[in-house]
Amino acid sequence: MTTEALPGELRVRRPKEKEKLVQQLLVENDGIFVTMAEALLFAAALGWARNSRKDFEKSESPIRFEVFKKTQTGEAFIDALAVMATPGDAQILSEARAQDRIRIFEEYAHGGLAVLQGELNTTRSTVTDTLIGMVRDACVADRDRSSKVPDDIRKILSRPDWS
Repeated sequence: MTTEALPGELRVRRPKEKEKLVQQLLVENDGIFVTMAEALLFAAALGWARNSRKDFEKSESPIRFEVFKKTQTGEAFIDALAVMATPGDAQILSEARAQDRIRIFEEYAHGGLAVLQGELNTTRSTVTDTLIGMVRDACVADRDRSSKVPDDIRKILSRPDWS
């Protein structure tokens, strides 16, 4: 199997300096993600949520963009991230700017991996335990934010009780 890109074939890079962490995120290494694409999608979402976007030069073997397109929401997430990162740039979704969208995604994924590495360094826990803790903390923070919503508005926004 070759890792060389065909002319015009889109590839998603992953930062060489975070390769050990990317490998730890995979199920085969006691992580929780089946594929590197899933791990990078999570990392990019974390990067966006924590406002962490980092450029990088050196990368490991890139992943074919087709892998992301095969996930249920991968391509849509990458496109949405680019739109949110470049407000007012209507051309970001043009076919000619596909590589720009991928670069934005790569940078947020790198930023998210840096955030995760920082959490791992702080907690000294396993990758899985750290991820579970981060998700739990995010749920508590979300619940705290929603508790500040007035009761009448919360009732309107809540799921209907069909019982």
